[in-house]
Amino acid sequence: MTTTAQALDLPFDEAIAFLRQKTAIPTESWRDVWNGAHSKMFMVAGANSRAIVEDFQASISKALEQGTTLATFREDFDAIVKRHGWSYKGERGWRTQTIFETNLRTAYAAGRYAQMSAPDTLAAFPYWQYNHSGAVHPRVDHKDWDDLCLSADDPFWTTNYPPNGFRCGCFASPVSQPGLRRLGKSGPDASPDLDQLGTDQPRGVDPSFAYNPGKAWLEQTAPGPVAISADEAQVAAFVNSSLKGRWPDGSWTPVAVAGEEAAAGLEIKAGTEIRLSAGTIRSLANQLDATPAAYGTIPRQLVKSGRVVKGDGAQHIITGDIDGQSWRMAMDVIRDDKGTDIRVTSLKSMAKKP
Repeated sequence: MTTTAQALDLPFDEAIAFLRQKTAIPTESWRDVWNGAHSKMFMVAGANSRAIVEDFQASISKALEQGTTLATFREDFDAIVKRHGWSYKGERGWRTQTIFETNLRTAYAAGRYAQMSAPDTLAAFPYWQYNHSGAVHPRVDHKDWDDLCLSADDPFWTTNYPPNGFRCGCFASPVSQPGLRRLGKSGPDASPDLDQLGTDQPRGVDPSFAYNPGKAWLEQTAPGPVAISADEAQVAAFVNSSLKGRWPDGSWTPVAVAGEEAAAGLEIKAGTEIRLSAGTIRSLANQLDATPAAYGTIPRQLVKSGRVVKGDGAQHIITGDIDGQSWRMAMDVIRDDKGTDIRVTSLKSMAKKP
């Protein structure tokens, strides 16, 4: 099996830059930072103070830059835990190995992506090959993808660029046109079917690993809504899947929960769910005024701090400014003998504030 040290070889500038640019984020749960948000945020699940997280980040950076080992990280881990009085969950050996390997492998993957996606490199190596780690107890899908060669722009690499889970040692490597022929291929392989019935999670990928570390790092520099938590990412995935017809009419997902202030304006009970239906998304498909990620992030913030205005009939509007951008969300509040049902009918970004 490929070890972390063997897979990393020597540290290089891109991997170091990826790790250094991350912001230390305190969390209560591993679900607080999800998918591509990991490329901008450094977290250790349950480490709920910035000081603890910054100490862990410094130790991981030392491992990447100086080549220190898991044993050294475990010494740092013990010192950090003692210094901050942190009570963590899980067995020490498993926890330290997971933190160490996941962060190093992800930094390596991001750095390798930055190198392989450079224009000159892409011109010479337009294909990428999936390489299985050789684990004794492999994930079946990962083993099946061993030697899979796809175009560098194949959608597969957006969600399934390795690592694809905890302890996953798979990696991608560049392949030239002559190299493709030497592999006995006349062209790129067919892109695998990643759909799994009843879920938006791509096949062969652990939860919160459905992203390309390097792509997310290089592209998430622009402002705008980004689905960060598991709940936000779930809404964004629901919108994407609804647009593709994967959720039938009648399907819905909660996008927010009304607090005391919003509940008073909507004349409902605090704690009532505000829902988004697949049918609504499809009806707006040709005039969707917000991205899937915005549907995942903005409704929660509007319900928390926006202003509720009564519209015509059952319609209510919530407006508010978020990160210098004005937003407007329309909802129908439907009351019958079964209770109260609140459905989002539209979400729009208005003109930017001066």
